[in-house]
Amino acid sequence: MRKELRDLKAEIRKLLSERNAILLAHNYQRDEVQEIADITGDSLGLSQEAAKTTSDVIVFCGVHFMAESAAILSRIRPSCSRARTPGARWRT
Repeated sequence: MRKELRDLKAEIRKLLSERNAILLAHNYQRDEVQEIADITGDSLGLSQEAAKTTSDVIVFCGVHFMAESAAILSRIRPSCSRARTPGARWRT
């Protein structure tokens, strides 16, 4: 693994820890994202895991409706922001 990628992953894990956050990644996410995720799976399974979490923040790597489902099922106030995956395009 390249040093800069390793450093980026370490920084993400540090931020998740500092914010008492959990990182959920859908199965179709890039390997680099899945490698640092706390939980990977399909949209329903990830939303169910979100409902069980005691974390203060849920970082959901998937499409918008998946984050909405997680927000509905969890105790965490809904808040979504879109981060770009390299090569991804958003339609608005």
